[in-house]
Amino acid sequence: MLSAIIATSAARAAFYVLLNAFIAYQYEAETGFAPAQMQGLVTLAILITLIRPFLGMINDAHPIGKYRRKNFMLLGNALYVASITMLMMLPNPATLGGLLGLASAFLVYGAAEAILDVGTDSLCLDLAAMQSEKNRIKAMARVGAIGGLIIAYAAGALLVGIYWVWFLIAIAAMIIVGTILTARINEPPITREQVVQQVRAERLTIPASYKQTLLIMGILMLLTALGEGLVNVQLEPYLIGRYGNEATQFYFTEVSGAVIAFGAVAGIAASRRAMSGNLSRLIIPSAIAIIAFYTCLPWLAPDLFAYFVWVTIKGTGAMLFTLAVDRLLMDVVKGARKGSTYQIFTWFTTGGGVIGTSVGAVLGAVMPFEALLVLVGIVDAAALVMYLLVLVGIVDAAALVMYLLVLGPRLTRELRT
Repeated sequence: MLSAIIATSAARAAFYVLLNAFIAYQYEAETGFAPAQMQGLVTLAILITLIRPFLGMINDAHPIGKYRRKNFMLLGNALYVASITMLMMLPNPATLGGLLGLASAFLVYGAAEAILDVGTDSLCLDLAAMQSEKNRIKAMARVGAIGGLIIAYAAGALLVGIYWVWFLIAIAAMIIVGTILTARINEPPITREQVVQQVRAERLTIPASYKQTLLIMGILMLLTALGEGLVNVQLEPYLIGRYGNEATQFYFTEVSGAVIAFGAVAGIAASRRAMSGNLSRLIIPSAIAIIAFYTCLPWLAPDLFAYFVWVTIKGTGAMLFTLAVDRLLMDVVKGARKGSTYQIFTWFTTGGGVIGTSVGAVLGAVMPFEALLVLVGIVDAAALVMYLLVLVGIVDAAALVMYLLVLGPRLTRELRT
């Protein structure tokens, strides 16, 4: 089962790189299609993933055939292949047919990503029993994701701009490997009647000690996803334009940074002490690394080597941040409905991504990209400050949420008048 999780995480990460980096560069170079327009289309894919809590409920309560997790993941992989196939056959996106085809491919990708995300997360929760086992499962999933990034950037360095279709084929091959391993999962069969009995026998409960933590974790996930969404699609074309049109050299720089991040996460996965420890301690230092990257990049990365240092710091920090947040959530969601419960909390990340990507598509067309990078750093810093305030007990999480939802907008209106 763990091999299927690793392979699926790798394929998902590679597809993410395809949509959020290479496709914007490829279409801008070939057809002059603006990255800001591409970011607007990527929003469609993220919007589809908002249905993940609903998909989690379906996955928990309605097995496909005899299995819940395995067949759900196979469905997601099939939609991934469909999306890749559509991208291979697309005409020029500057035409109406090409634009509609591109939007359709993104919609199919969004559905595939949502289904695979639900299936993989639920399978991880099914496998996790002890704390050390939870740490290992999440760490290995992160290792798989970084491996997918490395493969995607290495393939992109050799193929993007030259053999675009072969790059898509390389991503499709990763999906097929994940599909084969998923089909081999030895999941115990279960019927709809058995699932209903389990759900009725259990009540959805969240330990009181976690409720305040979850409130602030939701805000943290929402704001950090919002920040990344502001620049996700436009960042790669900006960096290639800044450091020259040597795309191959740039992408190998990304690969080198990802390899170092891979080593860091793999080291954590191999450490017995880390596997039995509290991984939530990684949240603060990893968040600081991400903030430093976006804030300092416009001024403190004058050449490709300096960028390599920064992207290594950021890539490692982002992977450790995701690992720590996902691992914290695993302590809370239990029982027969754990798949849908987990997706309710990860919905904050999706919501932030939708808002950020939408706003970034608009702002990217009217303001310097350097200003957007600084804005990302400010948003991430605000999220970290909120987390620290609650962590040290200066403010109560519920009071902070109330302020953000009610008093914040009111104060803004008063300042305007």
